[in-house]
Amino acid sequence: MRVLSLNERRLIEKVAVDGPLARTDLSRALGLTGATVTRMVAELDPLGLFDEWPDRKGQGGQPKRLLRLKARQFYAAGLTFSRRSVELVVLDLVGQVVGRRSVRPCAESPRALALASLESLAGIAAQHGIVPEKIVGIGCAMPGNFGPHSFKAHGIFADFDSPAVVAEFKHTLAQAVWIENDGKSAALGEYVYGRQPDDGRALFLIHVGHGVGGGAVIDGVPFRGVNGNACLAGFLFPYGQPRPSAFDLLETLAHAGQGLDDFGDLNPILADNRVVDDWVARAGEQLSSAVLAATAFIDPSVVVIGGRLPPVLNRRLVARIHETAHPGPSRGLSLAPVRAAQLGPEGSAIGAACLPLFDTFFGGTAGNNYLDGRRS
Repeated sequence: MRVLSLNERRLIEKVAVDGPLARTDLSRALGLTGATVTRMVAELDPLGLFDEWPDRKGQGGQPKRLLRLKARQFYAAGLTFSRRSVELVVLDLVGQVVGRRSVRPCAESPRALALASLESLAGIAAQHGIVPEKIVGIGCAMPGNFGPHSFKAHGIFADFDSPAVVAEFKHTLAQAVWIENDGKSAALGEYVYGRQPDDGRALFLIHVGHGVGGGAVIDGVPFRGVNGNACLAGFLFPYGQPRPSAFDLLETLAHAGQGLDDFGDLNPILADNRVVDDWVARAGEQLSSAVLAATAFIDPSVVVIGGRLPPVLNRRLVARIHETAHPGPSRGLSLAPVRAAQLGPEGSAIGAACLPLFDTFFGGTAGNNYLDGRRS
């Protein structure tokens, strides 16, 4: 597929976020002439991106024709890593999850995980009749941090703690691959497909997963920092001490005799569980400090609590944050609004799938190739 121009990306992004829209509305919003918008829509027509139909709700006369993105037209896969498996989703351009698989290979080396993921993707594609040329690429939400020339995995992923692991994963998948930190993937997915009510200017996501990560999207641009490690809220909570991470919750439950295998096993034990209640009270108070730091450094329009926890726990953490009496970061300033993630525990996988879709079709504010080397 040809590389789209910046204005084409802006048009597609506008329809995706605010559609359905008439061409006159697009012209006004994008600052382009009506003739330019009409020409761009015609040039994009071979890609089959849009549905168009008459709007009959208005006044008499010729009805406006509204554009919206077409479902099941282009796809991307997203991978995220858990204690015992790799979670894979296939997402279409409008944000619908077409298929999902949990991959548990017999070996946990990067190559074994990549091969098992590729097999799962092929199975979903065959099940839903997705032809290879409609798959834009694969996004991988990695649990760790990036250096200038290496990747440092979270401590429970010992086999991934190698300078060559990212290159090996890309080579094995044999597909256009995007690599990103799991917190930043989740932030991008929440910004594009989470539809938070007040995320128009700056969204900051605190990722409660294996650690305490995060990501931000500012004026439509994912904020990465020099190496891709910006917005790591976990620096507030030293290792070796209680932390507001999903992994810490599993360890807390294990110490209380309620050992669980993985994050997905949390749902059945949440009701009337004193250990969980105490953890939420403590973790919510800790996260209120992270919200304060995010407010001070980024001044976001919303702080989202997301990651690998079940949605009910994210909502309880938000409620606890609201109960914690924290002053604003400076005189006359209050804390940013805090919301629970809309995408739930699949947020990192959906965000990972969003990486190739965003880089191919959106990024109208950021321009092309915002990932700066994360694509291969």
